[in-house]
Amino acid sequence: MATTEDESAVDLLLSVEYSRRLLLMRAILDAADDLPEAAAAGVREAWQLLESAEKRAPEALRAALLDPQVGLWAATLFRRLSRTDGAVAGQEVPLWVEFGFLGQFAAAVAILAGAPFLMRVPVREGSVFLPGLGRAHLDTAEPWGTAEVRARDGVVRVAVPGEAVTLPEDPEHDAPGWEGLRRLRAAHAGLSLTLTLDDLGPYQAVTGLAASGRLAPDEFDHWQRRISAMWSLLVTDHRADAVALSAGLSSLVPLPHRERLRSRTASSSDAFGCVLLSEPDEDTEVLPAELGVTLVHEFRHTLLNGLIFLVPLFEECGDLFYAPWRDDPRPLGGLVHGAYAFSGVARYWRARGTDGLAGYEFALWRDAVQHALTTLRSHPLLTPLGRQLVEALTEQSAPWRDEPVGEREQALARLASAHHQAAWRAHHLRPPTAYAEELARGWEHGRPPADRAPEPELHPDPDACRLDTLALLARLSIVDPAEFARLLADDAPESEVRGCGPADLALVAGEAETAVKLYAEELAVPDARPAAWAGLGLALTECGERDAGAVLTDSPELVVAVSRLLPGRPDPVALARWLARRPGCGCA
Repeated sequence: MATTEDESAVDLLLSVEYSRRLLLMRAILDAADDLPEAAAAGVREAWQLLESAEKRAPEALRAALLDPQVGLWAATLFRRLSRTDGAVAGQEVPLWVEFGFLGQFAAAVAILAGAPFLMRVPVREGSVFLPGLGRAHLDTAEPWGTAEVRARDGVVRVAVPGEAVTLPEDPEHDAPGWEGLRRLRAAHAGLSLTLTLDDLGPYQAVTGLAASGRLAPDEFDHWQRRISAMWSLLVTDHRADAVALSAGLSSLVPLPHRERLRSRTASSSDAFGCVLLSEPDEDTEVLPAELGVTLVHEFRHTLLNGLIFLVPLFEECGDLFYAPWRDDPRPLGGLVHGAYAFSGVARYWRARGTDGLAGYEFALWRDAVQHALTTLRSHPLLTPLGRQLVEALTEQSAPWRDEPVGEREQALARLASAHHQAAWRAHHLRPPTAYAEELARGWEHGRPPADRAPEPELHPDPDACRLDTLALLARLSIVDPAEFARLLADDAPESEVRGCGPADLALVAGEAETAVKLYAEELAVPDARPAAWAGLGLALTECGERDAGAVLTDSPELVVAVSRLLPGRPDPVALARWLARRPGCGCA
């Protein structure tokens, strides 16, 4: 089974997605029979326009139907129609408006086909969005209304009584009352990429990730420069990935800038070909490579979503797992997705060298993928095809374990991996209460610790966040050593790098003794970060206290539970040393 994307696979999955959306359209048309007659008639009229436009230009229908906003609309409406509880959310769009989007879609197809038409469509809060084209603004007082879209003699207008917006000859350009959907374009060595910069669409691809809103011209120009620089690198050094992206990636939704070296990225199973991406950092030397790997990563999620629509890879279950790329426990499907996406990330960095950022990222993500694949290989709820995928990924990535990278890069990657896993355990696992209470009593009365702990239980902690802090700081130390040194000297680095403490910087800098002191000070106060226990364990190990360090990295949930039961804040190093004396714990 192939695990790398290629143009033929992308074309096949695009055909599957096209067929799926046609089926959704048919289901929506059938459901319109239950609407009031006026709304149902509008849906039938839109369908007739679609049929006539398809006869005129079938490629226009295909292009418009594969628009990510159309996929999001169809999936949203279909799920709403499938609800059996009849509940209506307070902010939910009126049903006739949701059905009316079919008219907006039909109008867009007819415009692309060059067909004359007249179609009545909904107005949402003063605007009419035409998928793939742009948005008309109209002066309407009500949140919901209707407008006419008319095409005659090559001129398209969107009108309400007393006002009309005329689309420019090239709808990508702005005009009075009109905002065009702009394209990011890049070409290099005979291969081109065209992405719609979707800063107008009414449907969120991922709930809670709101787009940046309409970008100013200079902001659009920044994106264009970034995409151009990225594309030259991708085509030159990763041509197979570039070919796949050229064939299947169609839309980029810009998100507001987050934090340096902590970009936000996402994709949706309902929006094939769309990636959500926060504004990249301006680290000029690494920006093209970072942007390239981000697109490769998210596009692999898109491809896997397309495959899962065709054939399942796993059965649904309630199990949750540790994923080295997430703060929260993930379901089985999330682990499969991550293993596939990050295998592409590791492969990408592997091709870029063994030193510097590439060596570090390759070492970090090859370990993450191996950890996930080890979990997946033993899970009984993978389907036969799911097992084939895991076996193929295992075969592909197995040789990576023995490939050398720079000594410092490997050390930083191991530190970041160990910290993330231990911090995750500190947040999400809990030992049995009775055992923790027994240990707490033993500490208070000066007795040796009780025997080896029973297995901890999973209790997802919604407050777990930024468990990637050490990974980020390691990355910063490579990308910008001067900035890292400045933060290292800062008494309050958390004001600039959220989730970071002075001890974390000392640990990444190799100042283990200083890190022990700083972690101990942090843990001496109430409400200390659970992740600080993980950092203390790694720092103790670096200082030669392997037994005490192992307690805090292998079972940090134990020391977190015990410390919370004690009336005062215990000396964290002394508590770790005491717990290392447990019979059978593998430390003493």
